[in-house]
Amino acid sequence: MIRRRLGGLLLLLAALYFAGEAWALAGWQGRPYDLTVDAISALGVPFEMPDGAVSTRHAVMNATFIGSGLRALLAGWVLAPFVPRWRWLVLPLVAVYSAGLVLVGLSPAGATVHGAGALLAIGGGLVLLAALTGALWRHRALAAWTAACTAVCALGWVLALTNAVGFGTAERTAVYAVVVWQVGAGLGLLLARGRD
Repeated sequence: MIRRRLGGLLLLLAALYFAGEAWALAGWQGRPYDLTVDAISALGVPFEMPDGAVSTRHAVMNATFIGSGLRALLAGWVLAPFVPRWRWLVLPLVAVYSAGLVLVGLSPAGATVHGAGALLAIGGGLVLLAALTGALWRHRALAAWTAACTAVCALGWVLALTNAVGFGTAERTAVYAVVVWQVGAGLGLLLARGRD
């Protein structure tokens, strides 16, 4: 019970990602930041961009990326016993997703390492959600929630690959799906009754 509550709290804390992004966005200067076009990681660029835009709170955004990655890794470790048959797959995927977030936070946008980190975080998040859908199948409501978030994340990828919408919209669709899943799953674990 304690492990489930701790894991639920760690997942619920994913909501801090939105607070970090909003705070960084409030410090944007220069041309207007366009949520539908601009990449999330532009908020973490620690220097003036070619178009004159400046993210004065870049450190907050990068700390948000790093903190989110470390928190997700800890949540995965705490909750691993709840998916014993899938642990061999879920834990490495959590590590990939977490490493991606940390790399994004440690490197400015445009760097090779940053691109690799973004791919690991966003792609790893999609594959992680897909694996969790299978791992949680005996918990029907949680599995359905996970499947829905997986579909939204996949939609973000499709939107990005087809250029159907601005990159900011496509990226946020994929990224937010994983964060929202964590918040929802965390609430579910914290509100669940009975024994594990």
